[in-house]
Amino acid sequence: MLLRVLVLDTDTTSRRQLRQHLERMDRTTVVGEAHESAEALLVAKKGVDVAIIEVAEGPGEVQALNFIAQLVRLLPGVSVMATGPDGSADLVIRAIRAGAVEFLRRPISRDDLAAAIEKVRRLRKGPSTTDVRAGRVVSVYASKGGLGVTTLATNLAVCLAQDEPNAVIAVDLDLRQGGVSTLLNMRPQYSVLDAFAQSERLDESFLRGLLAQHASGLQLLAAPSHVERSRFTPEQVREGLSVIRSHFAHVVIDLPHDLDPGTIAALEESNDVLYLVGLNVPAVRAAAAGLTALRQLGIDNRKLKVIVSRADSDEEVSLRQAREALGAPVFWRIPNDYPTVLSSINQGAPLVLSSPRTAIARNVRELSGKLRHGAGAGGKEREAPSLLRRVLPYGV
Repeated sequence: MLLRVLVLDTDTTSRRQLRQHLERMDRTTVVGEAHESAEALLVAKKGVDVAIIEVAEGPGEVQALNFIAQLVRLLPGVSVMATGPDGSADLVIRAIRAGAVEFLRRPISRDDLAAAIEKVRRLRKGPSTTDVRAGRVVSVYASKGGLGVTTLATNLAVCLAQDEPNAVIAVDLDLRQGGVSTLLNMRPQYSVLDAFAQSERLDESFLRGLLAQHASGLQLLAAPSHVERSRFTPEQVREGLSVIRSHFAHVVIDLPHDLDPGTIAALEESNDVLYLVGLNVPAVRAAAAGLTALRQLGIDNRKLKVIVSRADSDEEVSLRQAREALGAPVFWRIPNDYPTVLSSINQGAPLVLSSPRTAIARNVRELSGKLRHGAGAGGKEREAPSLLRRVLPYGV
């Protein structure tokens, strides 16, 4: 596959060096050089496959980023590589958001350029149908906070990743919390916003460039590092998850508590929904109302799996009463171990790694095995008197 390359760079020496590097590569030809965007656009419209565009910090930065966005919009078949100064992570993010598929730090080495060209070649070739997988999506959700959704999602994902390194991804869709990164003690450069906000151009190469890898082998598509008020559309979530699940065996999603359209789309796309419930009256009432809402929205009842959080704590509602109120069996019970959970959060280390011999760590590992192999409900429920109508004024 011959790649036709356009170089837009204000520096004559840099343009000459890029041309020399490119001319030494097989199946690559430079069809034009330009020092300003209008000239580059004229060349691009004649037919190019790759545009290497300088994005210098300073007065010309916004103009260069706007040109990248314009070029991608006008000529969607062009793969854009941005070039810029080393050490500016924020500039890299802005270039990727504008539409670049790669960012080359200046001065550009021949090896980096060759790797980027090969990446574009793979993108244009497209994925082999034999490589496409339909990974299982597990969402962890609760209708109220404080039940350990992020803790469970993170530790579950780590357990799965230890058994299948680099085949598991955690996706943090809670744009206001970003808790998965905190529990893993990571500070990713990119976030789920960079992926789902550009879902129409999300492919394996672009996706993997946005991921951060944990020592356990888990890949992370993090929430933004700052509180984000924006929301994803259902289309963005569906398209994004479609790409992600084709490249990973297991996708674990940490969902926000708000039942907004994006969250609903994620629930619809999930193979399993782990629905966390607490054993106190307010928590069970909220969970019952939440389950009713999910059923009314048409979420498949068969994939809703009730998980009782802190099941062995001294609460006022029994497992039997909770089951009756929810109108669903209890799939799994997670023991109460607040000291271990708190220590894990403070250390920035998943409890299945920092405290592997504790009952709660063993419990999460067993749950990961159940989900991996598709098992049924976990454990027996304690017998309890049928006082539901006195404890809870309504059921489901």
